[in-house]
Amino acid sequence: MATKKSFNWQELLTAVLYILVGVLFIAFKHEFLNWILTITGVLFIVLGIVAIFDGDMMTGIIDIAIGAIIILGGWLFIEIVLIIFGVLLIIKGVLDAVAAFKPFDFWSVVIACITVFFGVMLIVAKWVVVDWFYIVLGVVFIVSGAISLFGALTGKKVVTKKKRK
Repeated sequence: MATKKSFNWQELLTAVLYILVGVLFIAFKHEFLNWILTITGVLFIVLGIVAIFDGDMMTGIIDIAIGAIIILGGWLFIEIVLIIFGVLLIIKGVLDAVAAFKPFDFWSVVIACITVFFGVMLIVAKWVVVDWFYIVLGVVFIVSGAISLFGALTGKKVVTKKKRK
């Protein structure tokens, strides 16, 4: 059997896009989410307009309404969800802390306190927590993209069978 290296442009493009998205997450943090919400809302509005011109009035109106809701209400929904998630984390942390004392488990108490801390931070300084989340997410995207980029540039080995004469 012979081996040859093949170059995969799709894998290269995917790797570069992962790295780009990772850099954007780190650079713009929660503002990147605002871009995504705005672009998604505009796309729904455009799809709605196209549907109306194609004669599908109901789908067009629904798409336009979804687009407007995403653009106008996206951040309001996100803030409400972050506050609710913070409250749920506090409740979970307190319940875990109580459970960790019967019998006493030091590490369970520490994890419960950390959970309560993150819950309070989501309520008090939600954008700081969200920004750190996006930084970590950006690093994950960059590392994943770098690994994929290395694989794309070095090429995969494709095994082929030689024909016998």
